[in-house]
Amino acid sequence: MDKLISEIIEKCNGPYEDENLAVITVSGKDNKKFLQGQLTNDIINLDSEKYLLSSYCTHQGKVIANIQVLQVDENILLLLPKSIVNAFIDKISKYILMSDVKFIHNTEAKILSIVGKEAAKILAEENITETQTYNKSNEGNLLINMSTSFATSCRYIILDSNLENTIKYESYNETYTCLIDLFSLFTRLGEKDIEKFIPQVLNADKLNTVNYKKGCYTGQEVVARTHYLGSVKKHVYLGTLKVPNANEKNIINNDGESVGELIGDAFSFNNNFLSHCILRDSCNFEDLYINENKLEIIITEDTV
Repeated sequence: MDKLISEIIEKCNGPYEDENLAVITVSGKDNKKFLQGQLTNDIINLDSEKYLLSSYCTHQGKVIANIQVLQVDENILLLLPKSIVNAFIDKISKYILMSDVKFIHNTEAKILSIVGKEAAKILAEENITETQTYNKSNEGNLLINMSTSFATSCRYIILDSNLENTIKYESYNETYTCLIDLFSLFTRLGEKDIEKFIPQVLNADKLNTVNYKKGCYTGQEVVARTHYLGSVKKHVYLGTLKVPNANEKNIINNDGESVGELIGDAFSFNNNFLSHCILRDSCNFEDLYINENKLEIIITEDTV
């Protein structure tokens, strides 16, 4: 498996458009205060020098969306999968009431991920400095260094409505653009995955998606109680199959006992299909199957 990981990291090196992620602009003078009462991380202390990973939960503490959060001038930008944008906006908008805040799905925004060991060099060749903003095409485009939260390699993203004037990039390849999230165990929840798991199961403590010192937010009571009781017995791992998982999600051991499930989409690479898995921490990782197909675990919480 070490060879497979090395091959993937070596191959996924360059700029690729990420067509799976959407950009939501949150505007209005109450945007930070409102999001502070809704998201799990500390939005009040967000500024243009950093970005945050966060979750949005139900009152029962079940995650509706895993989100990348950043600030641009007075606005907050939320990056999350396109497949759950409408569900997210519908649910969170119910709590706006008298707050001065507005959620807009920026359908014209495009996301370019620059990943791998050559990421900084690629930017330098395009005369783009590693700062928070740049203005190569005179559009006030945004460059964000997201390397610090991902374990395997550097990653930058560029937000732009006209990528053709930015950097020459490869045609869309969903494996490459989602790879860093896969390897970091930051799960892009799809429609079938929302409202099923608490943040800790999705590796919140390892990825710092929850701030336990902030005030109240939707689902806070359940999330905090789970944290302080230390009662979570399963987490997200990265596994690989030799055949696509199709519609089967259930993971069993050699005795036929269910020990977990696949979560999110599977991505192919050299006849391997990579997918996040929710597994009991106590299960034998050498003894896992989807139907009769062997599931091999290549990334665990301890290796992130």
